[in-house]
Amino acid sequence: MGVYRYDSSQVESIIGAMKRSRLRHCATASAVLVAASVCGLVRPTWIFGASQHARAWVVLAMFVLFVGPLVESLVRWKSRPRRLEESLRATRVEVSGEGITMASLGPARHLARHEICRVEEIGWGLYVRSRRRYRWIFIPSGVADFEDLKRELVRMGIAIVPATIPPNWEEVIGGILFVGTVCCAIYAQSVGLLAVNLGISVLVGVAGFVVLSANPDNLPKMRWARFAVFLPVAMTASMLWAAMHG
Repeated sequence: MGVYRYDSSQVESIIGAMKRSRLRHCATASAVLVAASVCGLVRPTWIFGASQHARAWVVLAMFVLFVGPLVESLVRWKSRPRRLEESLRATRVEVSGEGITMASLGPARHLARHEICRVEEIGWGLYVRSRRRYRWIFIPSGVADFEDLKRELVRMGIAIVPATIPPNWEEVIGGILFVGTVCCAIYAQSVGLLAVNLGISVLVGVAGFVVLSANPDNLPKMRWARFAVFLPVAMTASMLWAAMHG
């Protein structure tokens, strides 16, 4: 059995990259909020659309997408890097004839050998795939002796397949449709277009709920996030009601 962990230099590198990324995200969120505030005062239709009914939804979206994450980053400015370091140092990947286990501070993820159908390799690590499409383990390439880990998988008879894009491309498409239906709900004025958008947003919401619920390993973190995929449904239904009764 092989056990693979992060070494100290890699932990420090990841924490440094996280701090730089956090600075960029905070700067971007601040710039977006300032631009949105100025736009709301000078050209309100650019951000709120032509309907007055959309204002509350746009403000809510700004708080959810930008204000909340920005405040959380500032409040946890020191504690988050500490927590990340603890998590990285506790991370271990165990490979044996019985299967693969990925453990850290939270619950461990395990795939038995008979569940593993293949491993997909992308630039930043390995996706260990089971026959259930949405149940998998990701092994980052930053763990020490990564090449030895790959050779051990091959000796176990597990195929490693190069991949150009991350698996489950439909999740990316779903994210794009989520943003698109939100924008349509805000800016569309036609009752017919809003009705079509409502139907699409319902389909996207149901599909997103099913996908997020499909991996039991994700449920502790995604239990409530699964319901956020229905935000475009609520927005579009509200805008459609306003357009029909306005």
